[in-house]
Amino acid sequence: MPNPFPSSRVCTPGETHLYAVFCEKCDRVIDSEIYRPVCQDCGGALVFNYLDTAFRRSEPVHSMWKYRGQLPVWDASKIVTLGEGDTPLIRARADHGVDLYFKNETVNPTGSHKDRALSIAITKATEFGFDACMLYSDGSAALSSAAYAARAGMHNIALVPQGAPDYRLLPLLVYDSTVLEYAGSAADALDWVHAACQELDLYETTTYRRANPYQSEGPKTIAYEIADQLGFVPDWCLVPVGGGGTLSGIWRGFCDLRDYGESAKLPKLAGILPEHYTLLQDGLDDGISTDLELRGLAGAAVHPAPETAQAKLAMAFPPDGIEAIAAIRNSGGVFLNVSDPEAFAAQMELGSQEGLYAEISAVVSYAALTKLRHSGTIQRGETVVVLLSGSGFREIGELARTLPVKKIQVDQHSGIKTLTRVLQGL
Repeated sequence: MPNPFPSSRVCTPGETHLYAVFCEKCDRVIDSEIYRPVCQDCGGALVFNYLDTAFRRSEPVHSMWKYRGQLPVWDASKIVTLGEGDTPLIRARADHGVDLYFKNETVNPTGSHKDRALSIAITKATEFGFDACMLYSDGSAALSSAAYAARAGMHNIALVPQGAPDYRLLPLLVYDSTVLEYAGSAADALDWVHAACQELDLYETTTYRRANPYQSEGPKTIAYEIADQLGFVPDWCLVPVGGGGTLSGIWRGFCDLRDYGESAKLPKLAGILPEHYTLLQDGLDDGISTDLELRGLAGAAVHPAPETAQAKLAMAFPPDGIEAIAAIRNSGGVFLNVSDPEAFAAQMELGSQEGLYAEISAVVSYAALTKLRHSGTIQRGETVVVLLSGSGFREIGELARTLPVKKIQVDQHSGIKTLTRVLQGL
């Protein structure tokens, strides 16, 4: 049986201790200078307690690292960054009956919010002395892990599902990442990566908390930035949900702001999933509160989750699902399902009306706004932030299957006349 807690991986703090590590399950204090993904006694997930009593911002730092005091790293000189975070909060041009803003995560270095998680994850890898990392992903996290590993001089190994399209994998080769293909379910692949990393002393960068607790602190900086950019906490925050870690991390960030006395208000959260992906809603309805209960619900499912164009969200079992359920429950929010046709329509509307191009798995948060307004869940005049988690420019292959390119032929002789007719039809 391989030792999952290699004591050789020791981090020597370069600064005064800024945080302590605890087990969420047994409340044991964990030695933060030794690399462990979970509690060595009970296997519980790890949580961080930041020791500074004030919420500080490092100015003028134009990245998420302005919140350095609320992130679990020791040595500022070892931070691995490509300029992630500090993304724009853009007010909507169109009238939706609410005060609408877009948190534009598409402008992160690799085009998604995952850069926040991986910047922290790879920073910790360098602190603990790893030279190679591995994860399971065929999407945003794989690309981000490859980029930050390259920046740190590490090698990245990406395990992808069998049949993952080449257009999604080609950028990994630019970063000199090794690509492995796994024939089996996502749940089995996650377990295989976790076991392989422990056996071969690889650093795991898969983005769920029990695989890597450090990366899970990245999404909370989205909440910090929203509050700073608005000057207050919004009424609603709409978030695409795949594994559940982004939603729960954003909720943790807003709770931090309350606990530090930065804001007395908490927002309601809406977690947006593909159509027919109802496990989290079922868990919320049944009042479950443990991962074991959620696994029981998943195992009792009569039908497998269907194929969807929302590939980044298509998790039959979200590994951080129980935390996502808690975030919705505690915020008084909702889960909502969006169909592929609704997402495609929202993508076109967002691009044509707002000039923003988000991938299908990201634009579901915008598609959900219309449904939540029509149902009366979101009231007229409320302040709403829609998270656009990933760039459409990384998913051109998906768009090419659904949107034929319309071309109007012109030439030297008839071009002006043709263009005149086009202009008259606008």
